Amino acid sequence: MGNQQKKRKQQNNSLSILQDLVKSDLKALTHIDLQLKNCNLSNKQVAQINNSLVQCQKLESQVLNLNKENISDDQINQLFDKYPFTKDFVETGNNVSNDQIYTQILFLLNCFQINHGCQELRLNDIEAQRDILLEETMSNLINLNSLQLNLEGNQLGDQGSVWICKLLRKCKTLNNLNLQLWKNKIGDVGISSIAEGISSCAKLTTLTLNAVNNQIGDGGAYYLGTALSNLKLLINLKFCLRQNKFSDKGALYIGLGLSKCNQLKNLDIGLHINQIGDDGASTIGAALGNCKFLTNLKFDISDNKIGDEGAQNIGLGLSNCTQLTNLEFDISGNQIGDDGASTIGKALGNCKFLTNLKFSIRWSKIDGKGAQNIGLGLSNCTQLRNLEFDISRNQIGDDGASTIRKALGKCKFLTNLKFNIQQNRIGDKGALGLSNCTQLRNLEFDISRNQIGYDGASTIRKTLGNCKFLTNLKFNIQDNKIGDKGAQNIGLGLSNCTQLTNLEFCISRNLIGDDGASTIGKALGNCKFLTNLKFSIRDNKIGDKGAQNIGLGLSNCTQLTNLEFDISINQIGDDGASTIGKALGNCKFLTNLKFSIWYNKIGDKGAQNIGLGLSNCTQLTNLIFSSDNNEKFLKSREIINCKNIKLLELSMYGLTVQRQREIKRLAQKIKRLVQLNI
Repeated sequence: MGNQQKKRKQQNNSLSILQDLVKSDLKALTHIDLQLKNCNLSNKQVAQINNSLVQCQKLESQVLNLNKENISDDQINQLFDKYPFTKDFVETGNNVSNDQIYTQILFLLNCFQINHGCQELRLNDIEAQRDILLEETMSNLINLNSLQLNLEGNQLGDQGSVWICKLLRKCKTLNNLNLQLWKNKIGDVGISSIAEGISSCAKLTTLTLNAVNNQIGDGGAYYLGTALSNLKLLINLKFCLRQNKFSDKGALYIGLGLSKCNQLKNLDIGLHINQIGDDGASTIGAALGNCKFLTNLKFDISDNKIGDEGAQNIGLGLSNCTQLTNLEFDISGNQIGDDGASTIGKALGNCKFLTNLKFSIRWSKIDGKGAQNIGLGLSNCTQLRNLEFDISRNQIGDDGASTIRKALGKCKFLTNLKFNIQQNRIGDKGALGLSNCTQLRNLEFDISRNQIGYDGASTIRKTLGNCKFLTNLKFNIQDNKIGDKGAQNIGLGLSNCTQLTNLEFCISRNLIGDDGASTIGKALGNCKFLTNLKFSIRDNKIGDKGAQNIGLGLSNCTQLTNLEFDISINQIGDDGASTIGKALGNCKFLTNLKFSIWYNKIGDKGAQNIGLGLSNCTQLTNLIFSSDNNEKFLKSREIINCKNIKLLELSMYGLTVQRQREIKRLAQKIKRLVQLNI
């Protein structure tokens, strides 16, 4: 659904909501949910709402959604499909709008320097009629227990924030307040008004404040800290100030305020992408130490300027949170070394009741000592069911990795594990084994860009071989040195994972030849229940024999609906390509195929047999094809007569204009083709 169509639908829905409100028994209503997203109200409609709410004498709970949203669900899904790695970093949920998600994705793509062509969002002006609605209508609701205001993506600014203060000062009975103020150009003056309003709600037990992507500095942080210090009854706090402009001083004020909230059981605090250093982090750490009743903690202070001193004090605070069962902890992208990591590791060791843990300290300066202490702490978390652990892009080496491996061995109840230890100077001795984690159902394992050889691959083989109940596996060991023998070991381990339905397998750039590829191919043949497969073995030394055995294995995966297959930059000729083509022909349920076979030695026969195989995939509608033999492929009679392919995407990077024109001409001959993307 396009944006304009979506907005029209929202406008119509809003009108229906207003009509229902006017017709309802207003005096009996206890809850009203006004969803007016992207809605332009007339003065008459504003008056209707006002007159209706005045009569709601028993109203206890109010939701008012005035979000201005530009991005559709389809656009978000397309971006996630195109850049799937962003899903691991982007916050989603009930109160996160599509515009917020879009902005997070855009930020990540820029950080990773990925060309994307996405445009920055334009903010919308909040209209004068809404000021009337917000100030006059809401002022009647003085007996509310619960209030939610969704005002994301407007331009309230400092002046528009004043009415929030006026409203909150009248809501003396509130115990639940949810303010969604993302990207509103609110500065120190505006947030001081909002903080004053929050301070007056002394009975609050639950507070959610989303002020992400505004212009709040140290002065504004002072007022927020003061507001927090007045809320002594808080049990649940979600407080997100990501991407603002405060520094150590501001974080110190927030920490001092938070230290007064010592009855908290659930805390979600997001301070990432600011300018916080050791002093601010230390105060926030001390505040954490006062929250001794916490059972659920989500703590994100990533991408600041925190060194060892700040990390140590955060660790000391965390060590007091001994009742935690759920912890999400992200301190990545700072300047933390072994001392800070060691204290955080010891703090983890105190959290013995954890069942769910997300822990990220990637992109830091941690060596073996720090990683060892993190591992020692993790070894005490023996009740874990779900673990996401990311220590990538450090320098932990074999000793650090070995200690972490031993710690994981004690987590015998794990069913879901995401483990990222890429780019850490790990050799064979540090290669991770998970031999005791036999209950795993879902595993994501990334040990890419290290120095692992045959012996390390042998250890990993045991890990995979013991995970016989896996249904979902993401495995990445690209950019190591495992060679043929290492690939054979990994293949033997994979062959035991016979229950897989979803597999992502990347073993590119590893000096693998025919023998290793053949064993991996046979392992694929055991995965007969696969419906989704991403398989990359590019940039190795695989010839026809290895490709044939990969093809033979793939031919058993007859339930596939989505396949991404990359065997580029090898030494595959017609025989190997022909077997792969026949294998594709067995995948009768394929609807989406991304197939890359660049830089091999495939001639007319191989291209023809690939085309023949694809012509047998009668359900295939979307094909992305990357080859340096596009012309040979498109001249195949089987492809030209193919009646199923509706969307074809071809890569023409580096080709002359003349060749590009010829390829387009050939592609347009395909019957039933609806869309051609170059």
